[in-house]
Amino acid sequence: MNYLERSVVHKKIVWLERSNRYMLVEIPAFDVIKMIGDGLTREETIILCRKSYGLPKSRATQFVDEITHLIEIQEYKPNLELESIDHSVQITIPEKFSSRKNYLIKGSIYSVEYETEELEFLIHPKIANLEEVTNRCADHQIQVFLDKELTILRVNGTVIGQWKPENINYFTGKFSMELLNLIYGKCDKDWLGVFHASAMAKGDQCMLFLGGSGSGKSTISALLMANGFDLLADDFVPVDGRSSEVFFFPAAISVKKNALDYLIPIYPQLASAKEFYYQGLDKTVRYLPPLHQFENQSISYPCKALVFVKYKNNSGLTIQEMAQDTAFKLLVPDSWISPIQENASRFLDWFLKIPCYQLTYSDNKLMLETIDKLFRDDL
Repeated sequence: MNYLERSVVHKKIVWLERSNRYMLVEIPAFDVIKMIGDGLTREETIILCRKSYGLPKSRATQFVDEITHLIEIQEYKPNLELESIDHSVQITIPEKFSSRKNYLIKGSIYSVEYETEELEFLIHPKIANLEEVTNRCADHQIQVFLDKELTILRVNGTVIGQWKPENINYFTGKFSMELLNLIYGKCDKDWLGVFHASAMAKGDQCMLFLGGSGSGKSTISALLMANGFDLLADDFVPVDGRSSEVFFFPAAISVKKNALDYLIPIYPQLASAKEFYYQGLDKTVRYLPPLHQFENQSISYPCKALVFVKYKNNSGLTIQEMAQDTAFKLLVPDSWISPIQENASRFLDWFLKIPCYQLTYSDNKLMLETIDKLFRDDL
């Protein structure tokens, strides 16, 4: 069993290579994991456990079996992000597509053909601001279509993956990943991870703002953008495996209904922007494009802090450092982290050196002042 470990707040973070899973465990549990990883038998592990912790045989046996089960249930399962492709089955490419959109990103044209309006709905609204009317030949060609009830993604003539209807959210994630790779000439193994957050840059650094649905992170991003900060990415934040820097991804900010009253006075275009309802997520959003596309400036920034945000009525504002074990438990479940050991090791080192904060707010002015101070190390 190959694994990595790091210490955090009197606990251990353990990464299991085979399953690309992370566990946050107490030291005694890690000791058992290490014994198993070193190749000790169940009986040998129980004996050492009894000696180390003075446990009766029954309790030591139960403890070892519990940890072993925890490891086993973390073992490899098929990755739903990319379902297996049966190359013996001929995939039929449609003769006709419902629409074709050309997107201009950093000087290149990306042509995307959508077989149905429903498939276009999944992708186009987030990048509609990049659409370009042009007769120029495309630099990259992407096709999205259905075959035998599976959603197919085909990039530059190669089928990348196929997804069942219940896993359509994995398709949208993989589409973004393929677009990211094309933009920067990279592949999946080049990225440390992709995080469900908003990334905002100022000066030569950036911060990641994280939180669940309705936490206010997209509202924060829109307000910061109106006050001199640059949007690097929203909902899909890529971190490079080599530099550990956050890269620009050109999707728009998804603005929910409850934020419109705050944002329409600042961004009048939101008043007439089209609404999109996503049934699977049960949310209605309008899209606010980035103000800058980073065509002639830096496209990546080191991360200064992870800020977990929560909007709470009449709370004013409070900010405090968050324990890293708490932050880790919140960060990992919503993230895609590279399964390559070298990248997993870099991810752990990257995370453990970044300060984490909990920001609870209702006062937007105070929030803006506080984040500006955080960027300036003036809290």
